Amino acid sequence: MDLKRDSFRIIQVIIALIIIILLLGSINYIQVSQILLHLDWFFLILAGLCYFLNNIIMSIRLKRVLNYLGNKIRFRIVFLSQMAGMLLSDFTPGRSGYFYVAFALNKKGVALPKGIAAITSTYIYDLLFKTFIAIVAIYYLYATITGLPFEYIIYLIVILLLLIITGYFLIMYPGQVMQNFCQKNTYLKYILDLGEQSRLIQKISPYIISVSCIGWIFRGLEWFFVAKAIGGMAITLIEALLLNPLLTILSLIPVTPAGLGIQEAGIVGILVLLGVSLAAATAFAFLTRFLEIVIDLIGLQSFFSLDTKKENLLSHYNSIDGDIDERAYNSDLCVQRYFQRRRTNTIKTMLDAKNSDVILDIGCGSGVQLHALNLNSPNLIIGMDVNRSVLQYAKSKNFPNAEFLIADAENLPFKKDTFSKIICAEIIEHLHQPEKMIAESERVLKKGGAIVISTPNEQSVWGVYEFFWDVLGRGRNYGETHLKFFSVLELEDFFASYSERTHTTLFFISPLIALLGEKTLL
Repeated sequence: MDLKRDSFRIIQVIIALIIIILLLGSINYIQVSQILLHLDWFFLILAGLCYFLNNIIMSIRLKRVLNYLGNKIRFRIVFLSQMAGMLLSDFTPGRSGYFYVAFALNKKGVALPKGIAAITSTYIYDLLFKTFIAIVAIYYLYATITGLPFEYIIYLIVILLLLIITGYFLIMYPGQVMQNFCQKNTYLKYILDLGEQSRLIQKISPYIISVSCIGWIFRGLEWFFVAKAIGGMAITLIEALLLNPLLTILSLIPVTPAGLGIQEAGIVGILVLLGVSLAAATAFAFLTRFLEIVIDLIGLQSFFSLDTKKENLLSHYNSIDGDIDERAYNSDLCVQRYFQRRRTNTIKTMLDAKNSDVILDIGCGSGVQLHALNLNSPNLIIGMDVNRSVLQYAKSKNFPNAEFLIADAENLPFKKDTFSKIICAEIIEHLHQPEKMIAESERVLKKGGAIVISTPNEQSVWGVYEFFWDVLGRGRNYGETHLKFFSVLELEDFFASYSERTHTTLFFISPLIALLGEKTLL
């Protein structure tokens, strides 16, 4: 089976090479090289930016669809998954590699059927929208270049469109015969799951289509700016908007990887018919593909990212040094030290712990939060974490009346109404099911007790700050293990049953900005 598949792939590559060789054999290399040497980089950068923004809005749409299906996940994870799928689609027949997006999301805790349903449904709407524009483009070309047998192409596109719609509706609304057939096979059951998820997504189809429209504009602008970068190409913005959907459909023809050669030949042929020189048309065809592949390389990070299934996360956390929080609290970096101490002091103030309290610290780490409480003889302190090293380090600090144990935040091993105060500092964003931890906290908290949770705010720029923190090498893979961010309203909903709720923002932009007003630390 593998031998047949590999042979088929080799044949596809050979076909692509033959088409490219025939295409390149008809051009004047001196003219093409002159065009490439005299590119207007301003317009080329604008083209790349338009393609990048297109992927941004597609990621925003995918994130909303996933949220709608009950999977809250960070935009950063969705975006990198999207780019990884786009990168693989650049080298696979029919751009089928885009389905890797679902597998990349699965590494971050999104169920595979939901991931496949999310990308398949949005992809179907994109394809239908693109096909509609392609039909309009054919009419435009016929009006511009007389003599094209456009009716046959339209018939083919309409038939393809009807087949896609029919197949999609069969998946969404399978008859009893199809349901019985699919139930007999483990893999075919995924079709039924896909249909169920797709029916849910159908309710937000207007939003999906509107984003497709915005993406179409960005892709049209991309082609328009590439033409401007080459110079001497008299392509209007309207023509770019019409030609992009029509000619990129050629990349879906599974004869070669991502339609390599076929798409380029189509672009060159149409542009030459529109009056563009052969050299400029060829440069345009290959430059657009190259530009998109370069930007899609952003997705490489997704292939090497941490698989955040529970067992992998446990292994990752247990590789962290026991004194990690202590070193951060006393960091030589002023910004890090300021953030840690301000957060800890805020937790202390809001918790208002007394010696008579029974206190639980979920994800206690090195014990920094417990030490900051400055209690002389507390009734009882329990620190829990999944990292043995940090628990051993915290135990060595000899907190009075304190015990430390390995436990899961989503399944607290305590009786109901055990604790009067609970701390949960920067833990909730690391959990696949944070609602479980919140429910468990409410269960073990005494009536009239208090819980203080600190977590990054989804509506702040913390994600950007986190990215640079990890890149500079002083973080601890926050980008890998921060699975979810929350808004204030979402946290309010989680704690709707509590009689009193309050929140405070430590840093809306960055500790670095807040630090400017702290003369003592400067």
